[in-house]
Amino acid sequence: MTTNPNISRRGLRRVAVVFITLTAVSGAVAVAAGLRHDNAWAAVELTACGVSALALYRASRWLDADTDRAVLAGLASGTAAPDKLAADLGLRVAVVRLSLTRLLNSGLVEKDERGFVHLLDR
Repeated sequence: MTTNPNISRRGLRRVAVVFITLTAVSGAVAVAAGLRHDNAWAAVELTACGVSALALYRASRWLDADTDRAVLAGLASGTAAPDKLAADLGLRVAVVRLSLTRLLNSGLVEKDERGFVHLLDR
């Protein structure tokens, strides 16, 4: 479920896994090259590690922003409990709870005494 028709959540998760793997492998190769005193190869691998870490961060932020938009759209219809909201959106409960925490901290939503969440009137 993504609000951007050109990007799927599954595709972004796959991209994130690829970049996690690339970051780990390039970091390990950079360390091995450094131990062998092959400084040129270590520099190349450290650069690849840094670039893949930045790309991983970007994919993570896209997933977070997409989840936040979906949760806000789900809350536009009214107050909801996090579990019900997750079921309605087809997302995991932990992902929705993390999104709600970000939205609560930003002041876009409010939690009542029953644990239900609703949009703030602006």
